[in-house]
Amino acid sequence: MARPVDFKGSNIVLRPPAGSESSMQTLPIFRNGSCCVSCWELSSDEIEEITRTGRVYLSVFSGATQPPVYVGSETRVRDMVADTGVWKR
Repeated sequence: MARPVDFKGSNIVLRPPAGSESSMQTLPIFRNGSCCVSCWELSSDEIEEITRTGRVYLSVFSGATQPPVYVGSETRVRDMVADTGVWKR
């Protein structure tokens, strides 16, 4: 399973809700009031499957709808975030 990793530019850490610390990890993010960015590291098996299929799936553990999201490389995400605030390099 992909795991959240800290990255240069993160400025806050989201913590699991009380009582779920054993099943959830902390999540370092960059947050500027307009967007939040997190970084994930894939296992070698996941990288192989994505390379083979060309597909990435996104799960959002939230109620009844899908909030706006964007999945991409650091360069692409930085380009997107540059339009909504400052993510210092």
